[in-house]
Amino acid sequence: MRPVFRRFRTNRPALVSMAGLGTLVAFCILAPILSSHDPYALDFTQQKHGPSGEHWLGTDFFGRDVLVRLALGGRASMLIAVAALAVAAVIGVLYGSIAGLVGGRIDNVMMRVLDGAFALPRFAILVSLVAVLGRHGSTYSTLVFGLAIVSWMTTARLVRGEVVRLKQTEYVNAARSLGAKRLHLLRKHIGPSTFGIVTIAVFLELPGLVLTEALVSALGLGPSAATWGNIAWLGIQEGQLSHVVYVSMGLAIFAICANFIADGLQEALDPRAEQAIPESRRGLLA
Repeated sequence: MRPVFRRFRTNRPALVSMAGLGTLVAFCILAPILSSHDPYALDFTQQKHGPSGEHWLGTDFFGRDVLVRLALGGRASMLIAVAALAVAAVIGVLYGSIAGLVGGRIDNVMMRVLDGAFALPRFAILVSLVAVLGRHGSTYSTLVFGLAIVSWMTTARLVRGEVVRLKQTEYVNAARSLGAKRLHLLRKHIGPSTFGIVTIAVFLELPGLVLTEALVSALGLGPSAATWGNIAWLGIQEGQLSHVVYVSMGLAIFAICANFIADGLQEALDPRAEQAIPESRRGLLA
């Protein structure tokens, strides 16, 4: 792993993005804890006030501090997206590993099923699932389940391609010739080597999941607690469009940072990338 870390730390956009993402996450975690404003307390005497020394981003329709609510909403949106991504990653890794390892007709059938899943209108399916299942259970768990159901396909395809590639490597062929079973090959040789591609897929999928959660919440189908989506929805309802701008800025920062980190990881995990590192950056590896 040391060469990977050495290559990653020479990628300045990725490092800056990691610092930016860390700052955003820290803000979302710490701001509600350190602030003197209660994000849940209603105060209609402070209703829809503009930015001031006491409330840096103003207050909403219920008199709550917008800055603290944005941090609280960001925390909830990220947790929902991360939980959904964890479930989707498990499904995608299992599906892709089985298809790639078994091969043959089973692989062909599983890939055609995957192609069909890609062709479905995923956002419409998500909205339908949340609207129907949300009536009979927790909105949080329903949203996590719905996001996972519509988000596992990319990971499955990436993992399947990596497994097919790894099956042709010399060390896997050597292990197979010595009598290693498929499960052993997957656990000891192929599985650990797919960690990199899964990590990249996680950072590529994460911004889309956060944005999708925000869109679903903006439609009024999300949790009643603060998320970026329902903060924007309330802002639109009450004519406070600045709230939409604040949420959009948070989503943009999150998406840009995650994509730059994914690019940096892709470069760092590619052994051939070290040969392409410019001389100005190569000295940092020493």
